[in-house]
Amino acid sequence: MNESSQPVWSPTSQRVNESEMAKFIHRLGFTDSTEDLHLWSVTKPDKFWAAIWDQFGVIGDFAGVVVESGKDIPSTDWFPQSKVCYAENLLKNAPSNAVITIKEDATIQNWSNSELLNLVSQVQFELENVGVVPGDVVVAWTGNGIETLATMLAANALGAVFSSASLDFGHTAVVDRFKQLKPKVLLTCDGYQYNGKKIDRTAEIIQVTSSLESLELILVIDQIGTRDSLKTFLKFNDWETLNLNPVNDVKYVRREFNEPAFVLFTSGTTGLPKGIIHRAGGFILKHMMEQRLHCDIKSGDVVFYYTTTGWMMWNWLVSNLMHGATIILYDGNPLFPDESRIFKLCDENRVTFVGVSAKFIDAVRKSGFQPNKSVKFDSIRTLASTGSPLNSDNYIWIHENIKADLHIGSISGGTDICGCFVGCDPTKEVWAGEIQGPILGQDVDVIDENGKSLRDSPGKEGELINRNSFPTVPLGFIGDDGTKFHEAYFEANNGVWTHGDYASFTSNGGFVIHGRSDATLKPGGVRLGTAEIYRVVESMAQIRESIVVGQKWQDDVRTVLFVVLTAGHALNDELINQIKAQIKAELSPRHVPALIIQVTEIPITRSGKIAEIAVRETIEGRPVKNLASLVNPDSLAQYVT
Repeated sequence: MNESSQPVWSPTSQRVNESEMAKFIHRLGFTDSTEDLHLWSVTKPDKFWAAIWDQFGVIGDFAGVVVESGKDIPSTDWFPQSKVCYAENLLKNAPSNAVITIKEDATIQNWSNSELLNLVSQVQFELENVGVVPGDVVVAWTGNGIETLATMLAANALGAVFSSASLDFGHTAVVDRFKQLKPKVLLTCDGYQYNGKKIDRTAEIIQVTSSLESLELILVIDQIGTRDSLKTFLKFNDWETLNLNPVNDVKYVRREFNEPAFVLFTSGTTGLPKGIIHRAGGFILKHMMEQRLHCDIKSGDVVFYYTTTGWMMWNWLVSNLMHGATIILYDGNPLFPDESRIFKLCDENRVTFVGVSAKFIDAVRKSGFQPNKSVKFDSIRTLASTGSPLNSDNYIWIHENIKADLHIGSISGGTDICGCFVGCDPTKEVWAGEIQGPILGQDVDVIDENGKSLRDSPGKEGELINRNSFPTVPLGFIGDDGTKFHEAYFEANNGVWTHGDYASFTSNGGFVIHGRSDATLKPGGVRLGTAEIYRVVESMAQIRESIVVGQKWQDDVRTVLFVVLTAGHALNDELINQIKAQIKAELSPRHVPALIIQVTEIPITRSGKIAEIAVRETIEGRPVKNLASLVNPDSLAQYVT
């Protein structure tokens, strides 16, 4: 990485002094240095997280103990016996103009706090009618609208566990996730609009619901006008019938801080996608800290993050209600009808904090569109970027073509923690291509293959790790006795959290994320499991074996699928199109590989596992570690590109 000689943005002294970070530092009696605050946050975690609870007014019953250390990171107990309700913290702090919903066709609706409360109450009435109690599971396979938000809040307020998936997920991907949860209630839509087209999902709804035997209530939103076609095949309730339910005060069930509240699914490189169980209180404290301090989000702000309901950033976005900020839920293609769509949305709604993917910024830059030539950005203070690394050129492009006085908040974390390890700081300079520093409360490091810290070796790539416990360490995986959870995060480096990202320090005290170090795919910043793709591809008679990897490509990652065909078949355009169509139908458009290549042999380890990382290292021109572990190392010669 070529580091720039000067920052692309520096906060004014007024901006620093008015930031939530500076105010927090001063209230605690520290100097102006966030480095001092960060050191204190990881060496005195009990005092730090207690200060977050107190300073930002968590609504709940504090039992007096912040943390009880266990024998390792997963067994550390946060706020034992304290009780909270996530939905209560959002709804009781939400501003009078709580939510703005915007669809791709420009349909816009404003939801006051009282209107949101009424809707949540009506959903609660419906959930209680089917016997939803604490610990039950409510799931949503929906677009990003008010219905999903209200259902999540209603379920969470009753003590139920909530999980969601995007409507563009195919039936196989949805069933693979939700069947693990045995949900009692499903919210879904008859279809959605994307890129100007209406996409019908009624056939997929029939397939999904027939596989979820635990369902006692199905709610269907009439999104594109095809819902009635389901009535011959499926018993369900129209979403609109909830308007007939009485409006009562929303009930809030405060559960213990460490009780399960959400399940987020990350990619599984073996077996089904992993259902990550998140604790009720973790979301409150982690999001409160990140959004208020690192992102400088305040009461009265308007926050928009482009996301679907299948990405952790949806959960992160809606949490902003607890700061008294208005949130915008957008459903559709962010580049439709053209590249100005999101920028005009921000301007028209006086957005103060906007979040997009690095892939989105790259697409707009390459299109030649210059947002500041046609759109004013008077209100925006911060532009956040996540999903994949934001390169140096895009930092400079943002300041030249969006707004010069704009804090670029590049952040990086994961579904695994529903938050960040490294991110932005409104009190510090921004350098092109760099994430500003570690997130408070996270003891982040980058280590080499021998476990040595690379803090004194700027620019040298290593493994991103986190040495301490924190409130959003997951409770575990669905259906796991702890073995897979330990293998996923703690086995590689002697019990410290190993996230699976390559990273490096910079001489400015920041970080650069270089991509995945494990076998997980991350095209466009969306994490996908290889096992899902294998189940679809290898069910096809023409394919004997396959291996799929992510390859760095044009500042992003593209998915490359290698196939070994059964005798008598050839990889022609017809078969390639058939493979892509089947993956798209059963999983999602995101799972479709950019390239499909025929090989004669798949490299395997001596324990019989396919060697995804060896293939990825080969196609990216890096040396393969531990070739001796492969039964057929010579097969890698086919993968040299």
